[in-house]
Amino acid sequence: MPPNRASWLMAKQALNSIVDVAPYTIPSANELVIKTKAVAVNPADVGIQKLGILLNDYPAILGCDVAGDVVEVHPTLAEVYTPGDRVIGAASPLKRKDGKYCYSAFQEYVVLKTPSIAKIPNGVAYEDAVVLPLGINTAASCLFAESTLGLEVPSIDGLRSRRGKTLLVWGASSSVGACGVQMATHAGYEVVGVASKRNHEMVKGLGASVCFDQSDSTLVDDIVTYLSGKEVVGAYGAIASDSALNAMCEILDRCGGRKLVASVIPGAEQKATKGVQIVTNFTSDIGKSEVGKAIWKWLTIAMAEDWIKYMPQSEVVGEGLQRIQEAIDLLAEGVSAKKLVVSI
Repeated sequence: MPPNRASWLMAKQALNSIVDVAPYTIPSANELVIKTKAVAVNPADVGIQKLGILLNDYPAILGCDVAGDVVEVHPTLAEVYTPGDRVIGAASPLKRKDGKYCYSAFQEYVVLKTPSIAKIPNGVAYEDAVVLPLGINTAASCLFAESTLGLEVPSIDGLRSRRGKTLLVWGASSSVGACGVQMATHAGYEVVGVASKRNHEMVKGLGASVCFDQSDSTLVDDIVTYLSGKEVVGAYGAIASDSALNAMCEILDRCGGRKLVASVIPGAEQKATKGVQIVTNFTSDIGKSEVGKAIWKWLTIAMAEDWIKYMPQSEVVGEGLQRIQEAIDLLAEGVSAKKLVVSI
């Protein structure tokens, strides 16, 4: 087995990670191992390190987005993947095998599990493709799971049958928001986005019909006016903001559509107002669901057929496991409409 190294967080809320050896893990059924070529950092990584949320077992390896080359394939996947394939995958520090953080992204060799794997087309850089995995899974779990909004998934034939239904996406220029805009649009829904004004063209380029300025004093009234007469299927809260939750509840209450918000904020259910229900994506394990299988099947085709855009645009912070801490610190300071990436 090849030697492995990882970016380790040695204790809860440790200020800095260190690079050290890590075990190499042989894949089990429906798994493969990749040699990491690029990783992206996410708010979850910031939350785990800076706030001490989600994880209790340390030392730990973080990271949810990874791209690389397949090096070992379990026989159950031998007809689909071969060593040398370029893939992206949704990694997870929340899952372990025999106590090992083998599914976490911030290491040289990562175990990935189906269905959350997709081949990278020729001509697409690892650093661009790696912006998608967590965003795809998070958005899919909010939009398509039965326990959340339960929308229809995109068709693998590429047809966008207009459903005559409208979805509100708040935080549409974020990573999970951008993926949600694209998937909902491909599934045939009209998307109404909310984002900073400087990101409106990006959001509309992803498929949104219109995008409203999140800082506009008349924002709620303007959205209610736009949604008048439309069949609203609910709202997707793609950013961690209590004020956004309040605004979405007011909008859905006033526009007369479906009174349901799917949020990425843990515990958001307790913040519902005006008779609007809030659910979170934590009720759905997309990696084990039929929705997950359908979305990653669609994503593989969407990437191959160039239907999907690799957005938000990647910004490469540097190269090597030792640069991951810098990327996490930069994300903690705040970024807009871009995703911080480290080449490995």
